[in-house]
Amino acid sequence: MGSNRRYPREPPPDANRRHCWVLGTAYERGPWPGLILEWRRTNADDWMARVVYVPNAREAKSVEAWFAAGLLRPLEPSQVPRGQVDFR
Repeated sequence: MGSNRRYPREPPPDANRRHCWVLGTAYERGPWPGLILEWRRTNADDWMARVVYVPNAREAKSVEAWFAAGLLRPLEPSQVPRGQVDFR
């Protein structure tokens, strides 16, 4: 993330959180657990995140894609299923 002394940019939403829910894609509805790898600004001055997520827990497949910030939600500690470790 670059900075501009003249016009400072606000940080991306929840910049310190990496675990998230992907709410959906253009073809499918979520939510799916995801991991935010990086944030970037679009030309329209919106935030997008590069995310790795698992669309189907029964398949050993992950997907990496860019999502608008509005399609992501932070993973809250209360949302971690019982018996699983929260690695945040």
